Amino acid sequence: MQNFTVMIVEDDFMVAKINRKLTEAVSGFTVVHIAHNGKEALSYLETNQVDLIILDIYLPDIPGIELLKMIRGKDYPVDFILITAAHDPETVEASIRYGVFDYVIKPFDSRRYEDSLLKYKKVKFSLRGHGDFNQKKLDELIAHKVSSKRVQQLPKGITSHTLGKVETAIDTLEHLFTIDDVMQTLSFSRVTARRYLEYLCDVGHLEKSFEYKKVGRPTLIYSKKEKSR
Repeated sequence: MQNFTVMIVEDDFMVAKINRKLTEAVSGFTVVHIAHNGKEALSYLETNQVDLIILDIYLPDIPGIELLKMIRGKDYPVDFILITAAHDPETVEASIRYGVFDYVIKPFDSRRYEDSLLKYKKVKFSLRGHGDFNQKKLDELIAHKVSSKRVQQLPKGITSHTLGKVETAIDTLEHLFTIDDVMQTLSFSRVTARRYLEYLCDVGHLEKSFEYKKVGRPTLIYSKKEKSR
């Protein structure tokens, strides 16, 4: 599984420590540097590459949006998630203009932040695991978030948070897989894993079949739905 390197840019030492703990609690993410101001972040990027920057807007030397603009101007191949108390229209609009992946307003729920990282990982796996995209799949990637309509339609016993974890795990597997393959990457009970896999079959994201052997029970095999080109 690919590991994503992360730099946290946050002037508050305690908040930076908390953000590091939350980030590394999500499988596949490693914080390689914490910068407490904009100049330190720029200096690190001159000699190091990271996949993702967790950025605060209120920094002591360079406003976060200006730092975002400067980094974009240097064409570094890096993505951004903003975690900040700033939520005025100008800041939000500018962050969208410079292509942030997500915008999380302080104070935030740790689950909201975890969801953001899971969506980021899912998008990256999707981009690197497919050939050409059709319009439907491309629209899903650009949105990179569960719509409120989808959340409202989830049946009882299925939550968007857990569903995101299951979908991310599936993205790392081969085309054909079993429930045991999924459980190797998730700390779920078999009952819970089966419930979510069956839901994904019901909505058409997965297909299932049985592999029959000479002795013993048949093995239930799940397969990813073929993408139309």
